[in-house]
Amino acid sequence: LVLAAVGLAFMGRSQAPAAAMGAIGVKAPGLAAGLVARVKARFTTGQAEIQRALEAKKTARSFRMKTLLSLHPGQPLETVTEVSCPDHERFTTTIGERAFHAVRIGAKAYVEQQDGKWSVQETQPSGWSPCGDAPGEPAPWAVMNEGRDPSIVLARLIKNAEVTRGAFVGTNAGDCQQWILNLKMLGGAAHGHGENGLRYTVCIAPGSHLPVAVSMGSGGLVTTYYDWNQPIEIEAPKM
Repeated sequence: LVLAAVGLAFMGRSQAPAAAMGAIGVKAPGLAAGLVARVKARFTTGQAEIQRALEAKKTARSFRMKTLLSLHPGQPLETVTEVSCPDHERFTTTIGERAFHAVRIGAKAYVEQQDGKWSVQETQPSGWSPCGDAPGEPAPWAVMNEGRDPSIVLARLIKNAEVTRGAFVGTNAGDCQQWILNLKMLGGAAHGHGENGLRYTVCIAPGSHLPVAVSMGSGGLVTTYYDWNQPIEIEAPKM
């Protein structure tokens, strides 16, 4: 009853409008979930929640990321990264009817060629996987670092960001609390970042503290996370 009374009091206050997240459908969450989340959000900070997300991510055994890069004009570039920690990873990128595939296992990196055959080369045995607190390496053909975990990249840059609370929203990847990061880098304006820096939206699940989605700007580049700790089989391709 006390929580309900406090929640009703907060409901009378305005909530930040939901930030656009591109291809991710943003909708109103369930009433009860939204009420509890809005109360909890007022007793924490964006910096603290992003740190909790980093700690939760460190213990993940497996997950999938889907990154959509909207190209103008043209169809979006979709990259699905499948991760089985500590050292198994598979990339699948599609644009229109074309598909690109790559696999990394331990010290070997496999890339499918246009004729359907696979090439393999030796690589560093560790440090490239987005497991623990590492962001990982991008897909071999990445345009905007697709395949890297943006939640970890942003967690490392949090000291350079202004973080404000956004809306608690429902998405097709689950309910999450939006935190708006305005990232200002030293000399950023000289590199095309603009005087106001770069704006990111990090949406974090209230229960698990794991990231649900990260988007840049109005959603031209957006990554969603799913299948946390689910079995993911990744094998070396047949040569």
